[in-house]
Amino acid sequence: MIETSGTGTRLAAATLPAIRSIVSGVAKPGQSKRVIGIHARPEWAGEPSFPLEGASGETLVQVRACPSALAVREELIAHRGNPGYLVVLTDTDAADLGLGLLTHLVRGMLIPLKPWDLLKQSFAARSVDPLLLAEDWAASALGRWEPAGSGWPPAPGGALTREHALGHLASVLFGARADGEPYLTPGHPDATGLLRWSLDPVATAAVAALPGEVRIGLTNWLGGVTGPAGIWTLRAAAAGHGGDALPLALAAGLLWPEGRTGVQSIGEARGLLRARLGGADLPAEQAQTWSRAAEAAIVQLNQPDGLLERAEELLRKFNAGALITRSTLLPGAYDSRLREFAKTVRNALPVPGPAELDRAEQAYAQLAAHELAQRGMDRERRAVVAQMALRLLRSLAVPDEPALTLADTLHHQIRVGAYAEWAFADVWDGDLDEQVGRAYRSLLEVVAARRDARDRVLAGHLATMVAADSPPGTLVPIESALSTLVRPLGRSLLIVLDGMSAGVLAELAAELVGSRWIELIDSALGHRRVLLPALPTVTETCRTSLLTGTLRTGGQREEKSGFAAATGDPAARLFHKYELRAPGGHSLHSEVRGAVEGEARVVGVVLNTVDDALDKMDPGGTTWTRAQVRHLTALTEAARATGRTLILTSDHGHVIERDSVPLTGTGAESARWRPVGGPVTEGEIAIEGRRVLLGGGAAVLPWREGLRYTAKRAGYHGGVSAAEVAVPFAVFSAAPVDGIAGWRPAPAQEPAWWHSTVTLAASTAAPVTPPAPRKAQRPSSSRLPENQEELISFEELALPAAPPVLRRAAERFVDKLLATSLYARQRESAGRAASDDERVRAVLIALLDGGGRLHESTLSALAQVPATRLRSVLAAVRRVLSVDGYDPIGYDRDGVTVVLDIGILIEQFGVS
Repeated sequence: MIETSGTGTRLAAATLPAIRSIVSGVAKPGQSKRVIGIHARPEWAGEPSFPLEGASGETLVQVRACPSALAVREELIAHRGNPGYLVVLTDTDAADLGLGLLTHLVRGMLIPLKPWDLLKQSFAARSVDPLLLAEDWAASALGRWEPAGSGWPPAPGGALTREHALGHLASVLFGARADGEPYLTPGHPDATGLLRWSLDPVATAAVAALPGEVRIGLTNWLGGVTGPAGIWTLRAAAAGHGGDALPLALAAGLLWPEGRTGVQSIGEARGLLRARLGGADLPAEQAQTWSRAAEAAIVQLNQPDGLLERAEELLRKFNAGALITRSTLLPGAYDSRLREFAKTVRNALPVPGPAELDRAEQAYAQLAAHELAQRGMDRERRAVVAQMALRLLRSLAVPDEPALTLADTLHHQIRVGAYAEWAFADVWDGDLDEQVGRAYRSLLEVVAARRDARDRVLAGHLATMVAADSPPGTLVPIESALSTLVRPLGRSLLIVLDGMSAGVLAELAAELVGSRWIELIDSALGHRRVLLPALPTVTETCRTSLLTGTLRTGGQREEKSGFAAATGDPAARLFHKYELRAPGGHSLHSEVRGAVEGEARVVGVVLNTVDDALDKMDPGGTTWTRAQVRHLTALTEAARATGRTLILTSDHGHVIERDSVPLTGTGAESARWRPVGGPVTEGEIAIEGRRVLLGGGAAVLPWREGLRYTAKRAGYHGGVSAAEVAVPFAVFSAAPVDGIAGWRPAPAQEPAWWHSTVTLAASTAAPVTPPAPRKAQRPSSSRLPENQEELISFEELALPAAPPVLRRAAERFVDKLLATSLYARQRESAGRAASDDERVRAVLIALLDGGGRLHESTLSALAQVPATRLRSVLAAVRRVLSVDGYDPIGYDRDGVTVVLDIGILIEQFGVS
């Protein structure tokens, strides 16, 4: 109700600060009159009295609301003899009070309440915005809810604006979160803050309890500054559905989409939602704005699952559940997209063709676009598994190369198989959804069959080489690794992770590169090295041979005694598991740290975490990081601090227990090898020769991963599968280097299908069957460098080459571009900052072959650019190709995909 005086002038409600200010101004010591009349609304919700400090001490002030002259008279009579002050609040005019009552009041008059003058004092303002003066409810509200103690903040520049005053008032009245931060920022109240406020029942109840004109005035103003999203949030609260405001906003975004919905009951659903907003019509563009604000609010919440589920519940109540699948936020949509992706994976098996692979890529893109793919541990893990499933599917689309030599098979395992092993382990963990799980199982079966085919070939090549005692060619025997590879690298820290497979190394290397280590590769190979182990692939044969430099069996004592001679460094030190334990508070034992900081050229450390996991945990479900391998973080950082080259290698790999089949009655005492005797069954191979150090020089070894001889464990080693035989050898530098002893900075080591889709020609859909194993033959000297018995196959970059016609067209296009006069001028203008022509050519051809879009790791691999230098190389290439500020090469919004705009190149350089 609007209060007016007899003259029609609107009266303000008195507030405690206003009363305190008036009483302080008129009260004087020894004053006989102790009643103060204030012309204001006859209402008071505060305490009936308050103390007032004065020159003569504390005085009690009583406040009474008096709606009539008679009420004023009664309070005067009741106050007689009271030493304190009485404040009467009345809207009765002075003429109606009469002189008889006025003579008892201080100053003989009703003191007018001038709230804006009081507020100017509170805000330290010289002027008041006319827009604020027009909000006639605001003065009393600002006076009533002025924060005790701190008061209102000064008005900027001395001008009290509506935004400053009402922004701070809203911040106070709408409450604060549990962390003390207000829902509404005074300087910029927004719809996201209102949506978060709507979730707080105490805060919303407090606003609902405000005086009507304050609540209406403040919400009207907030609606104006927060836009449609704020308006509809406030309307939901006013209609009694404030707690559902955020889920309603999410539902509204689906019910009023930018395009057609295709849902027949859409009109009914919209009507049901409008009913929860007071029945007002909700325009489509405002529904989208409200929905976007809700999505922004969801991102700020730690546990939004209940709200998302509530949005789905509301859509089902509105008979619009079919719309859930279109959301990029709701859990039901995530599950639906994941099932659709799994369906495309299953339909693409066993060998994906171009159309099937494209459908899987699109389905995964839809899944990855869903917000829940990046939120929440469970869903993040499901998203990782889905990504790994896509990677495995891409790998199946790449025709398997014939493995003509043992080197082919082992180098393939290091370059490609290691990453398939990594992805396989993640996909094996599966998914909560049965339909998705069945699709993943089908994928794993196809991948395992392909892996088994390669392992069969590897076993045949290995048996032939060992029997003939053939030179290993480009492979480095494990007993030669210290002298051939480690010794030339100079001052180094050699870390031997017992049992580490190529797949585990791939994970650890990715983390090291992400931690500012620079991986180096053998310049002669162009990728990581692989060591040829002793047989069987167990610790007593392989690790002892590695650390002593001779083919032999043994243990820690033999390894320590032979290490220095094998490295050619009399001061070399070797530490085993129990020597690494440090006193409490230290990450490394002082003796180990002293050796790393010392003068020895080579310091060796054996870590057993991976091998121990085969007995005590499930290595297949482990994410391998430095933190997961005890002491590895401390050791790598010690190497960084002392400038040592870091070498990671192993003695043998391992296989994981995955539905293995026991072969009983063989008399075997080891899980993955047995002495010769009895028939050699499918999945086994008999190998005899100098490299077989147990079983009297001959043994039967499984090449199929799913076979074992002893009791079930978490994992095994000893056999001749690629995962066991391929011993990875990787080198890292903490400081930028151009090269060390024939090792150079590495391009990205992941196969191209790890980050990028596979471009398939129509002919690539047919699988390629590996040839049967054959005895390795010495190539003619006219084809090989001196003393090199086998050649590595370089064709496999894990992406099939672009179709020959297209590749020739790309090469002709780039050659024409590099021959233009404009390109010559651009190179001259760039000066020393220009990239060399071959680097420009490699980058452009790789991007053209990739359809103009490549993940930067894929580009690094295909263009053979060191991974750590890719961005600086791209900057140099762009410097040459950018004309008049038009840059043909850039990054996509994801920050990792390099994009080529061929149209700009054609227009600028005049080539086609």
